[in-house]
Amino acid sequence: MKFYLVKLYGVYVPSSIGIRFYRFVVCEKRESAPLSLTTSELNKSVPEFIDSFIQAHSSTQQNNELERSWFFEPIESDSVGSSRGLVRYGTFGFESDFVDTKTKKKNYRRKTTDTEEIPLYYEFWCPTDGSNFGLVAFQSFQGRSCITLVMNRLQKLFEHENEDYAIRYKKLLPNDAKGSAYYSAPVKKLRLIKRQASSDIADQYFNPADVPEEIDLELILSARRKKSFGNLASLMNHIKSTDGSIVTHDGISFPEAVAQISIGGRPRQVGILGANSDAGTIDLTDAVDWHGGHPTFASLRREANTLMQDFHSTLVGE
Repeated sequence: MKFYLVKLYGVYVPSSIGIRFYRFVVCEKRESAPLSLTTSELNKSVPEFIDSFIQAHSSTQQNNELERSWFFEPIESDSVGSSRGLVRYGTFGFESDFVDTKTKKKNYRRKTTDTEEIPLYYEFWCPTDGSNFGLVAFQSFQGRSCITLVMNRLQKLFEHENEDYAIRYKKLLPNDAKGSAYYSAPVKKLRLIKRQASSDIADQYFNPADVPEEIDLELILSARRKKSFGNLASLMNHIKSTDGSIVTHDGISFPEAVAQISIGGRPRQVGILGANSDAGTIDLTDAVDWHGGHPTFASLRREANTLMQDFHSTLVGE
């Protein structure tokens, strides 16, 4: 199979719109076996707890230590414990100037008490088929995400109400969805990423005097038209069989990898390797509709629902 090799010099920019899926279960604290989400051993069922959690956090939650704020704006609910809407996620605590990109005129001086707030899609789903797990999806915007803030708070409150039990959640990676459309999808491109690499590589293409001491290096492998590198499953198995933390090409170790796959005739990018939170992120940038600089709720719901149902059906099958 022929492919193109392209070496890019510059800073890697994370996907503008990404979505991460998590599987959550409830267990006894000293046990690993998941219980039914509606077990009578709890103070209230997990679906009921999720509904009350969302309701209790529909006004601003401010973390002064982290200089972050957030709150739920629920929009739709299909059943108890199944809710979708927006998390209004904000940052504050620093001053800055708001400048018009066209006129270069300063419109506003941001104060430390001002919050820069962005809408992020969320969806909790507690299946009604008797499953002992639920799913939750969180959107990210240009690398910004509220997952840790929200889920840490949820876990803490759940344990406060249920002293002997815990909610545990785990990010779903491509290899968690064996048999799904994603896992069997053909890989059209593979992007290998190495941050803070030596400038020796860039010296071959640029004047050494103009090159920083450290660079971010990307290597993009593109299959020719109507060809692929096989499916995502075979790629994941190959990475596992060599080294689960790095990919080596031409003597260079790349600790991060992003695969571009084809689903329904549409390209999507999936983080498959990386110590940071990008692993497991599904890129929706080109799949959503935009309005006012943000994706529309309807298009996020459409994409998230399709993916969540696929994850659920394959996890139940396993």
